[in-house]
Amino acid sequence: MGDLEFAERPQLNRTILIAAFSGWSDASESATRAVEYLAREYGARKFAWIDSEDFFDFTSLRPTVAMRGGRGRVINWPTNEFLYASAQESGRDLLFLSGVEPHLHWRKFASLFVEVAEAAQVELVITLGGLLDAVPHTRPARVIATATSETLGEGFEQVHLPASRYEGPTGIISVVLDLMTRKGVPCVSLWGRAPHYLQVKPNPQVTLALLRQLQTFLPVPLNLQGLGKASDEFLSGLGRALEGQQQIVEHIKQLEEKYDRETPGELSVPQTPSETQALISDLEQFLRQRHGEGDGESNRG
Repeated sequence: MGDLEFAERPQLNRTILIAAFSGWSDASESATRAVEYLAREYGARKFAWIDSEDFFDFTSLRPTVAMRGGRGRVINWPTNEFLYASAQESGRDLLFLSGVEPHLHWRKFASLFVEVAEAAQVELVITLGGLLDAVPHTRPARVIATATSETLGEGFEQVHLPASRYEGPTGIISVVLDLMTRKGVPCVSLWGRAPHYLQVKPNPQVTLALLRQLQTFLPVPLNLQGLGKASDEFLSGLGRALEGQQQIVEHIKQLEEKYDRETPGELSVPQTPSETQALISDLEQFLRQRHGEGDGESNRG
């Protein structure tokens, strides 16, 4: 078995590749959840995958074991699977990757990503990410949008996005985008801003914001009603959980004032880690209600 495997080689045209990776660039699972939502809505089919053996430290990200009916125990490994969906009426096809950021051999991994993109006739790459930021959940979630080139190709002549000015530690997204750009493929990066005091997974509010921004590039309309309802219920439940939590309510008011003053693309400066942790601890009851903590630890092995 090689590092890259194809189950089939579909004939795709003018393809848009949309990718997200769990881990460092996926705060509140907002980005990977968005790609998974897209794949379900468009009825995407798996056609290729990158084998995990050479790219992960399995003592850091352990495989899981599960019971599968008559098949007995099955080991599930970290996966990076490519799915495709044809949008024939638009003349464009879609390619999705909701994967896991690898631990090792990033340049090799990125070259396999490019190999799939070239085989699928990809003309535009869009990566989704999520970051923790000093923003309030009581305002619409904002998305930072950047591009690697001034023009994004046919059909997107009216879309003009700034280049990223970020400097500092980076993730596999930047490595992939750099290599695709060197291949002459325009790339867009969308980052949803998640409240730093609310490190809950998932956060449908941020996922919804990413998908709304992404609709600019989609060849056919996307139904977001179900996700919109989930976001409303999430915010309603959070509002109830915060009743009487005076410290965090005051902090949110300060974030609202900052939010109202800034321009949409700006990043705020979160509080210190110790202050953030104190705020997070005030939400422990809310988190237990959402995740069912306290039900007892499952047996391992």
